Amino acid sequence: MKNALIVDGETFVRLPIVDTTLTVNICDITPSTFGPVKKKLIDLYDEVNITADGKQTTTIDLDCAKEITVPPQNEFDKLRYNAADAMRVITRLTRDGDGCPWDRAQTHESIRINMIEEAYEAVDAIDKHDLIGMCEEFGDVLLQALLQSDMARRSGAFDFDDVCDGLCKKLISRHTFIFGEDSAGNADEALKLWDKAKATEKHYDSVKTILNKLPDTFPALLLAQKLHKKLKKAGYKSDPTAALDSALQNKDYAAAIAACAALLSDNGKDAEVEVNKLVKAKIDDVK
Repeated sequence: MKNALIVDGETFVRLPIVDTTLTVNICDITPSTFGPVKKKLIDLYDEVNITADGKQTTTIDLDCAKEITVPPQNEFDKLRYNAADAMRVITRLTRDGDGCPWDRAQTHESIRINMIEEAYEAVDAIDKHDLIGMCEEFGDVLLQALLQSDMARRSGAFDFDDVCDGLCKKLISRHTFIFGEDSAGNADEALKLWDKAKATEKHYDSVKTILNKLPDTFPALLLAQKLHKKLKKAGYKSDPTAALDSALQNKDYAAAIAACAALLSDNGKDAEVEVNKLVKAKIDDVK
């Protein structure tokens, strides 16, 4: 069968991504795998016409079957889209000749701010426990990664597969307690092993090397806390309370802010979050 995905039921259930623009033929479905197969079909297609053991039916009305064939879906007109479609849509938007003029005109730099804005909007949805908003905003964050990857593809630098390749290699190499010989009994042990693997991978040979990797574009409070945490982890002694007193005496308010960020960090609090809550409370108090 040309242009078809042919798999047994157990394999079909395990597939992380299915290209539904192909004919999908699922064979050797057993009574134990039928339920998961049907659920995955509904997740992928919603309600579409299929052939089950030679008879026409729909995914919703599907009864126990040993073989199921789903016809290919239109690339840009589906009831349900998945990860396989996301890059396909982006590639269509940036296609030579008849792509979207705005999308094709963008550069890494021109939509740089979009990456920041979408990340903040996603975090805002998380803070508000807005599940619908989270679903939408995570999509917008993904969109930025897809657009940036597609720009790189068109310039010959790298593509989305390269991005995924690097990500998977990083996750596998740093989870030595999952894919290697190390063992982690709790989250703290797992984090220490992650940091150890990262230090080896990044060739961190000094604290200064680690600090130089801190992004210049971090918000000031976040940067101050990251600096404090990394110095503390490296064994550097500091007294944020004394630093705050000294800064206030000398009217060095920037140093005072950094000391407050360190104090919040030592108390397990995020300075960005705490100051944000304070500002919002003050706004609410204004009559």
